[in-house]
Amino acid sequence: MPKISVIVPVYNVEKLLRRCLDSIINQSFEDFELLLIDDGSKDNSGQICDDYKKQDERIRVWHIPNGGQSAARNLGIDNVQGDFIAFIDSDDFVELDYLEKLYQPMLEDEVDVVSCRYIAYSEDRDEEVKKKIRDNHPEFYHFRSNHIVMKDFLEKEFKEERNFPWESYANLYKAKLLGEIRFEVGREFEDNFFNYQYFKRVQIAVATSYIGYYYYANPSSKTRITFYEKQFDLIQQERLIIENVKKEYPEFLDLEANNLALKYCWLYGKIFGDIQLANFSVSKSHIKEIKKLYSEDKKYFQNLNIGKKWQTFFYLASHFPYITGLSNHFYRMLRRK
Repeated sequence: MPKISVIVPVYNVEKLLRRCLDSIINQSFEDFELLLIDDGSKDNSGQICDDYKKQDERIRVWHIPNGGQSAARNLGIDNVQGDFIAFIDSDDFVELDYLEKLYQPMLEDEVDVVSCRYIAYSEDRDEEVKKKIRDNHPEFYHFRSNHIVMKDFLEKEFKEERNFPWESYANLYKAKLLGEIRFEVGREFEDNFFNYQYFKRVQIAVATSYIGYYYYANPSSKTRITFYEKQFDLIQQERLIIENVKKEYPEFLDLEANNLALKYCWLYGKIFGDIQLANFSVSKSHIKEIKKLYSEDKKYFQNLNIGKKWQTFFYLASHFPYITGLSNHFYRMLRRK
């Protein structure tokens, strides 16, 4: 049986998929299987998966109707044969020693998770990224109790360099510790609660400053450029965490309240940035929805410590959303001129 199972959900990424797969099959650590879940792709992605399977016996391929990234990842989890699990997105890629660097610490002290740093990559940032990789001198940090691990995990929004990412990539998980934990199907930003559930079970963790994962910063990604209603899932996922923290880690409730507040700031910014005066009723309904959510969550925001800039924005956006939103809209218009 392979030591590591690498799960890659695939959907309409024919232009980037080969780069991703080449970075995996050419790993210095060779004792792994690669599970490719073609999630109903309409381009040539499925055929590319089949072509690579013919070339490498470590690859297994599933072709399924489109059900979303969570459903694809869950199918992969249900079929792993390895002792450890890594997730890689099909438009991303990894360093050729990525699995080796994550696996080696797993052999020490019954480590439950190993995390590394990732870096946003796009073609126009190629030289900048290469320089950061050259200048990187990896260090390793050990966390030897669940309390210490969770405190660090819940402080993640306030660290310039996170030890433990909320994303499921850039982590190596233990399959037996993962157990029945799965991604919530039909949601976006689902990595957040998935990771929280797993880190609740972690007793010993290793984080390394090694940069091994390249996250493709697609300039046309809808997450980056505009608001859409599924972004409300960001609040829903953070709510799952804060309700759990309130019961199981009450001493960290203020930390998680900071995370929830920053998610509100992000979502307010997206809604305000998408205001269309010609069709303001649409934006008005979104503002009405986030006002409703805020009124339900404001009980958590008594002791916020998110920095003066965000504290001010959060206050104005939550108390005067229409004024703040329109001011934001006109400010962006002026900057574009």
